[in-house]
Amino acid sequence: MDYEILNSKLNSGASVKIGSIPYITLILSVAFIPAAYVTVAAVFVAHWSNKDMFFISRDYEFKMLKVYIFMGVLFSQFKAISFVYAIIYILCLFSYYMFFESMSEEEAVKLKKIIYIVSIIAFFIGIIQYFNPGFSIPGKWVDANQFKLNKRIYSTFFNPNIFGFYINLLIISACGNLDFKKINLSLAVFLTGISCLFLTFSRTSWISLIASLLIASIFNKKYLKYAAIVSAVMFGMDYVFGIGRLNPSSAASDSSFLYRIEIWKACIQIIKDNPLTGIGFGTLFKHISAYSTVVKTNIEHCHNIYIQSLTETGIIGFGIFLFIIFKSAATIIKNIKTAQDNQIWITAFIILSMALIHGLVDSVLLTPQILLIMSMYAGTLKAIKNEELRMKNFK
Repeated sequence: MDYEILNSKLNSGASVKIGSIPYITLILSVAFIPAAYVTVAAVFVAHWSNKDMFFISRDYEFKMLKVYIFMGVLFSQFKAISFVYAIIYILCLFSYYMFFESMSEEEAVKLKKIIYIVSIIAFFIGIIQYFNPGFSIPGKWVDANQFKLNKRIYSTFFNPNIFGFYINLLIISACGNLDFKKINLSLAVFLTGISCLFLTFSRTSWISLIASLLIASIFNKKYLKYAAIVSAVMFGMDYVFGIGRLNPSSAASDSSFLYRIEIWKACIQIIKDNPLTGIGFGTLFKHISAYSTVVKTNIEHCHNIYIQSLTETGIIGFGIFLFIIFKSAATIIKNIKTAQDNQIWITAFIILSMALIHGLVDSVLLTPQILLIMSMYAGTLKAIKNEELRMKNFK
């Protein structure tokens, strides 16, 4: 089915068809993220050339996000760097808009099947990485003095922690309608996903997934079972293979954790010097050496989404950041209570919980690959909700 931007509200002589673009974009976001952004950018330019000012007439949350992006550039001392990040955020906003305008519940079901297949392929790429004798990883990804570990898989995600976060998304989604008595895509995603999740050796991903599944048991007790399975696999295999990733004493003296503490200490000092407006998007590496003798200048992020938001956009931007989180959580919980079939909203609640827990010790949520995927997911949820409202009013 072909869709036109703005549901064919553009003039027929100057319309921009995006029928298969959401599918292509989501597939590329997993397979090769630069191509996904190029695709979104091309549609954005075509959209803009047709004078569809999607930035103007959006909801309140959308407007707040625009203010957030504007602040991240306006008060930066290195505006060229921050502007590049702003473009990424704008394209993510546009992808949200694109999915919101083009998706329906029926289309979302088709998209889910496609992304399951693409993800299983990505999972197998990760497994092949692990068993490839020539595969190696940067030394900074693991403390060899603390752990019996020399490989961590990342598939097409460039980093094990980013891959682990994505695997969590897929496992949570699969748990929504998982039936161990039926061999289907959900079961395949769950089993291959858990295997890959272990091989990322991403403790943050392991713990955030288990914690979010436990929290979800408030709404459905079946998630206790899934939390138990994930816990048994991660803790059990970590112990059996003698890796030690979940050993509290090893974790406490792990160089990556100690390095995070140094980053947080430096960021707190930066926040004190730039409390209201922050230092701008993507410029931490320009400032960090003045506040720390330990942290290298090529640091990319704060390893904490809350500290990163405060550092980059100050108290004002952080307030917007928290507003978006609370507004999203309130909307999801409301839909869990009121929707006739609330499974999609329970899944959304688990994903949000996982992201917020994960964000306590890493900034994966704010990386370009995950941010684009989450924007498309949010747009799809918005589209489904609007479709439900239309059907309700029609009845």
